[in-house]
Parts: sequence; structure tokens; C-alpha cells
Amino acid sequence: MDMRRSVLIAGLCGFLAGGAVFAQRPETAAERAAARANRAAIAKERAKATDTPLERWQRMTPEERQRALAKLPPERRRELQQKLQQFRNLPPEERQQLRERYRAFSQLPPEQQNHARELFRQFNSLPEDRRPMVKREFEELRSMPEAQRNARMNSEAFRSRYTPGEQQMLHDLTRVFGSP
Repeated sequence: MDMRRSVLIAGLCGFLAGGAVFAQRPETAAERAAARANRAAIAKERAKATDTPLERWQRMTPEERQRALAKLPPERRRELQQKLQQFRNLPPEERQQLRERYRAFSQLPPEQQNHARELFRQFNSLPEDRRPMVKREFEELRSMPEAQRNARMNSEAFRSRYTPGEQQMLHDLTRVFGSP
């Protein structure tokens, strides 16, 4: 008797729950369109949250860009305009690579971002003739599996080619930015 009562109660609950679903009024076409627009707006906001500053800049109208530039001190404005022009002159694959690197950087915790900024300052303070060599080495190290990378950085050839400061910088850069 208890078993039949349990089955009856379970069936009734299922029937009532199903009835409640069917008892709801149907959505109108306008409500469906509004819901779609709302979902699209939410998706757009999420995309904006992950955009790089450059992507946000690209989405601005020319008037918005002029207003943003007008707020900057003249020297900073010139600097920014030069960098934007350099970026526009890059091949599409290099621009994409920069976007990806920026996204990777922006996902680092704040203390690692600060460390990375310090490493970039160190790199930029290298003598002009050393920068391409160190950059090439970083790219090569970055593309290697960790064991191979460690072996290379511990080799005599590596130690003889780079100053202790450059070695440390390369070690830190590969630790922060690792593999692509």
C-alpha cells in the first residue's frame, strides 16, 4: 500500500509541475526579440571587458578619439599618436601577435604585471645593438619545452653570449611569459 501511495504522489507531483509549465502564457514575438537583444548586449559587454585598450580605441568614433587625445598632455598625445601609427603600419599577423601578448599580460596578477613592466624597462635600457639579439633569444627560448629551455640557459654558450644581467632578464622573461 505504501509503495502505491508513493508512486501516486510522485505521479501527481510530476503532473502538477508539468501543468504549471504549460499554464504559463506563451512569449510574444516582441518579448523573444527583447530577450535576444538583452543576451546580445550582455555578450557585447563581456567582449568589451576582455578587449585590449587598442581594440577599444578602434571601436571609438573619430570624435571620441579626438576628445580622448585632447585630454592628454601634448607630449603624451604625440607619443600615443606615434605608437598608434606604428601599430597601423605593422603586418596583420604582427598586430594579432601583439594583441595576444597584451591579453596574456593583462591576465597576469598585478604583482607579475609590475615585474613584467620592470623587465620591459630593463630590455628597453639595453644598448641598441644588444636588443635584437636578446629579443631573438627570448623568442627561441619561449618556443622550447621547459627542459630544453633550462638546458640551453645553463649551457656555456648561453653564459658566454649574454651578460649576467641579460641572462637574468631572459630567465625572468621566460618564467613570466613561458611558452606561447
